[in-house]
Amino acid sequence: MRATVGNREGPRLVLPAEHTPGRGEFAVAASAVRVDGNSLLLGGGVRVRFIRTLRLPESGTHQLPPGLGEFPVRRVEDHLGTVPRQMRERGGVMLPVYLREAMWLSFAGSSEPAALQVGVGKVCAVSGKKWRGTLTRKPQNYVVLPRQPWLDGINSGKGTVRQFVAVPLGLGATVEGQVTGEETWGGVQLQAFGLSGAALAAWREEERARAER
Repeated sequence: MRATVGNREGPRLVLPAEHTPGRGEFAVAASAVRVDGNSLLLGGGVRVRFIRTLRLPESGTHQLPPGLGEFPVRRVEDHLGTVPRQMRERGGVMLPVYLREAMWLSFAGSSEPAALQVGVGKVCAVSGKKWRGTLTRKPQNYVVLPRQPWLDGINSGKGTVRQFVAVPLGLGATVEGQVTGEETWGGVQLQAFGLSGAALAAWREEERARAER
């Protein structure tokens, strides 16, 4: 699916805003992940919502599809008697998604700079490469918040994006299988990094000085 920039709330970039982190600039946000209504709250004040949308044809060029409401978000630990063993072992949160239903991710809540990694089956949605738990510059494997308001899918190269679409493991239809040759993880992986102490203090001072001009 080739996605172009559309007007969900005004024209914005679909692919991640480019950013080159300095050494030690970002650190993993240590606060616990929480569920707030239909939002997932990560460290650094990052809020992620999962938005239903239309599934587009896999070929051709298309405008960005509309949002059709939020997916409910529930903690796996609150439903241990009804979820599969693998989900109980991994924990996290779960969404009620139909087979081949599409979604995009909405980002909010972060007024101060943060870096967010987004994975699909341990494949980085931003770079399209295998997941790494640390930030990398080349290829960039994170989005920069709050500048990046959403992510529509997985970077498939040359400015194109493949939608986030729910497919079962084991049929060779997942991005995970196509990139890694295995279908083991599935799901969505998220990891937030807030600015480190020195970098955050410098950013706040710059913002204060800008506001006083």
